[in-house]
Amino acid sequence: MKKFSSALILGLSAFSAISFADISISVDASAGVKKISPYIYGRNIDVIGDGVESDPEKAAELLEKEQDFYGKMLESGMHFLRANTGNNATRYNWRKKMTVHPDWYNNVYNHDWDITSKKVLENLPGVNAMYAFQLIGYAASSTEYNFSDWNFYQEHGEWATSTLDLAGGGVPSDDGKSLVKAGDYSLYNEPWPADSTVGIIDHWRDELKYDMSRFQYWSMDNEMDIWNGTHGDLPLDMDPDFLVERYIDVAKKARAKWKDVKLTGPVVANEWQWCTTGASEGKSGLGKGEDRNYCWLEYFIKRIAEEQKKSGVRLLDVFDMHWYPTEKTYAERVNWHRVFFDTTYNYSGTNGMKLVSGKWDNNQTKEYVFKRVNDWLEQYFGKDHGITLGITETDIIDKDDPMTTALTYASWLGTFMDNGVEIFTPWTWGDGMYETVHLFSRYGHELRVASTSSNDSLVSAYTSVTPAKDSMTVILVNRAEKESQNVSINVAGLKNMKPAATSLTLAGLAGETFESHKVNALKEGSVNVSGEKVSLTIPAKSITAVQLSAEGVERLVREADAPGQLFVRDRRWFLDNASGQVRSVRIFNSLGSQVKSMNRLSRGVISLGTENLVPGSYVVRLTTFSGAKNFRILLK
Repeated sequence: MKKFSSALILGLSAFSAISFADISISVDASAGVKKISPYIYGRNIDVIGDGVESDPEKAAELLEKEQDFYGKMLESGMHFLRANTGNNATRYNWRKKMTVHPDWYNNVYNHDWDITSKKVLENLPGVNAMYAFQLIGYAASSTEYNFSDWNFYQEHGEWATSTLDLAGGGVPSDDGKSLVKAGDYSLYNEPWPADSTVGIIDHWRDELKYDMSRFQYWSMDNEMDIWNGTHGDLPLDMDPDFLVERYIDVAKKARAKWKDVKLTGPVVANEWQWCTTGASEGKSGLGKGEDRNYCWLEYFIKRIAEEQKKSGVRLLDVFDMHWYPTEKTYAERVNWHRVFFDTTYNYSGTNGMKLVSGKWDNNQTKEYVFKRVNDWLEQYFGKDHGITLGITETDIIDKDDPMTTALTYASWLGTFMDNGVEIFTPWTWGDGMYETVHLFSRYGHELRVASTSSNDSLVSAYTSVTPAKDSMTVILVNRAEKESQNVSINVAGLKNMKPAATSLTLAGLAGETFESHKVNALKEGSVNVSGEKVSLTIPAKSITAVQLSAEGVERLVREADAPGQLFVRDRRWFLDNASGQVRSVRIFNSLGSQVKSMNRLSRGVISLGTENLVPGSYVVRLTTFSGAKNFRILLK
């Protein structure tokens, strides 16, 4: 974990008036080595449609948007897609292909995960998707009892309040702001026990023959701590014990159905709900223990651990939560990443966490929520529990300044790299985010290693290396608004570091600038390398990747227009398929006979297995969505 000053960082808007010493960065390729999860490079689904548009013009427009989405996902190096659409997942009926929309009168609309999942399989190679199990006990059953929102609009000139429970025969007031009569939930819902919710596994795996390795992660519903509000039309006697019992029931059935499924929960809604569920009818929403009341997160972990030890069934794989910070100032935005692990950071938005001890403590101003979760996981599950962390909804966009968005996003990505977070899928997506994830994913490497900064509040360093430690990328995030920074990087652990090094910088972003791996806002530069020391100046409000290489790097084939890149190391040939665009590989000998084939390729670096072939000349054919291209290689 990075070390920070105990004082709250000064308002960064004032940095331009302050003189800073040069920033010293220390990096050790052999220290703090952690595998970086590719699934922190993810987002929520918000473009891929699941219906048929009858209007040809609209259908063409939607298709164009989808194709752009696929292209940017692949070109930017993204690997994960949360595809369950949040609140609409809670009452999804995979048999009838419909769901209740709780934010729109509880009306039921057709919704088909079979379609979106198939589009993911066909158009996003190397991108895995996460859908959701329903825990609430009900699912949509009919579209016949929807509230006629359009007629109401025509009559009154405005919509009724969207969260009113009007499906099932509900009646609104004349102004549409309140209920005269609530709808009857039983008209548009049906019972949906655990067996029904996990039945989608059989449907996809056995009936549709899907590659289920692409859908291994399953969200345990969505924000169940606020069901009393979002799904208040249902007869729920909701308290923390009810939520835990629903979770355990579905988790056991899912594990019995598929032992390798990855269960993510409790998918808690926001900072207030981190410690208290939205329990109604005078209930506190805190977990009730024999010794004390419990913060909801701790209580959930405690109860799930107890049941797992008793039953022997693994019930949780990724601790998943949501967070929607609301602070507006630049200084607060670019410090949001410190809320997760920094035990010294006083967060101005601390609210629910004041209940972390089970009772209100107004002196509690430090969140470090993921650090607390890790401590609770070890306390209740024991060491080596194998449960990781994830955040699957947030909004970190500064609509007025894409560069602030990029800096905030980069700080979260770097923090999650450093601390082994497994899943990160922002709910909203804005200008500057594709550029940022592209820099991290396409120019970073597989393993995180330790970096320390002499002024981490101002300039952070996030470093990754290849397993062979022959390439290193140091990503520098400069949060000063108006001051460039002189940075020196002292590198340890690379053998015979090469004197030639380059930098790639994002600065001054305005609007959406990312088009592809080739066309984007990155500015290339050179850096000074002297022995094991690297020196450069980084612009104000910038993200800069310093690319270093060491002894052993040999790349013989590099073509600018290649869909994938071939390279040789120790007389073994590899394919760099970071973009995920290469769908298959065929290798032919000098007589034109096929000697090897590889299909359904994953992203990343793939060995072609040429060490098993006899020496000689070969042709490697790489096939992508847009066609095939041949490369000639020589095996010695």
